[in-house]
Amino acid sequence: MSQLLKEVLKKEAIEFGFSDLRFISARPLVEDEKLFHEWRDKGYAAEMSYMTRVQPINARPEFLLNSAKTLLIFTADYYSPVPARPSLDYGRVASYAVGRDYHKVLRKKIKELALYSEAFKNLLAQSRFFTDAVPLLEKSFAVKAGLGFQGKNTLLISKKSGSYKFIAELITDFEFEPDPEESEHNSIYQTDENAKNGVVQRSLCAKCTRCIDTCPTGALDDPYFLDARKCISYWTIENRGEIPAEMRKGIGEWVFGCDLCQEVCPYNRKASTVDMYVQVKTAAQGTVSKLIFPEFAPEAGVGHWLYLPLVLSLDRATFEKYFVKACEESGEKRLLDYARKEIFKLRNKNPEFGEINDGLENLSKKDFDELLDKIYFFKFGETPLSRTKRKGLIRNALIVAGNSLGEKSLELMEQLLASRLNAR
Repeated sequence: MSQLLKEVLKKEAIEFGFSDLRFISARPLVEDEKLFHEWRDKGYAAEMSYMTRVQPINARPEFLLNSAKTLLIFTADYYSPVPARPSLDYGRVASYAVGRDYHKVLRKKIKELALYSEAFKNLLAQSRFFTDAVPLLEKSFAVKAGLGFQGKNTLLISKKSGSYKFIAELITDFEFEPDPEESEHNSIYQTDENAKNGVVQRSLCAKCTRCIDTCPTGALDDPYFLDARKCISYWTIENRGEIPAEMRKGIGEWVFGCDLCQEVCPYNRKASTVDMYVQVKTAAQGTVSKLIFPEFAPEAGVGHWLYLPLVLSLDRATFEKYFVKACEESGEKRLLDYARKEIFKLRNKNPEFGEINDGLENLSKKDFDELLDKIYFFKFGETPLSRTKRKGLIRNALIVAGNSLGEKSLELMEQLLASRLNAR
């Protein structure tokens, strides 16, 4: 495939907001596969069964598209500044999750790009697009494509722009000439005790251990190998059960995910929202700055801080007494209006139910859970926080409330815990 077509595709992708697009052969990454097997053999995958399949697809794109020839690797920036914690009654959300669900946003962006670009439209006809939706070693392919290096915190890090990036890939049976790896990412190689069988870790981390030293739960004690069994993000997102007692203190204020290893990385010192804006000419205002991905901005989703009493009120034991107040305190008028409408529907079905905080004790457990799930997904359904589901986020909020001892959260926490003890 001609170099000219590659340049056209790159130009159009960047015009549509992607920070970069590079091309790599779809051949298996054999050496990275060895490291992946080593990682999971150590038990670091925890209970993520999709990572422990007998025949993993992680380093082999042909398992996703039989005729795979090339991977197009896209990156999209998502950084936004973190405001100060409003109070101890708020829990923190990882930066990637403060806006809308990136899976949906990036897939929509690719479809828009195909409508705009004949070249992308033709490419998509014989391709498959993914973004963190299958256990493909996205970061390894991105490194091979020259988009950065994989740091000791296991994240893809660009020397120029840090690690606050989403990765997406288009697997196609079109054959393109692969892009060379950027020399800046090859300039330092580090081999340590983890590099077995001649496998070399590409790294510009050098002797820096900030991410390792900062992790409160020791998830990065084995550099380049994240131990999910000790990772805050794993326990607050992927895990479906209870969080072990020994992990709870380390979770601190994180109600969903964790950014600590990114925040201390020297390559993120220059991270800013500047790269997330483009200059657009308008008739009324002249040239103005416009967000490339407004969907990733805090105001598009839940923001960096989540009001814990609101989350804790989404349980049968606390809903009737605290939900309205929590909505009013956090300015959630739309959510409250939606809840009232759903309860009105229930009242029509069964007139014996009273107002929003009167009479719901007559609901069956099934109906009450369905009501609470509807309210939860109205608030969180278009954001990454939908992944934990209602009970998972309440579990996380209980731990953060216990760590923080926020005045307004404590009463709800005590009532929830008492309710659970009585149910045993």
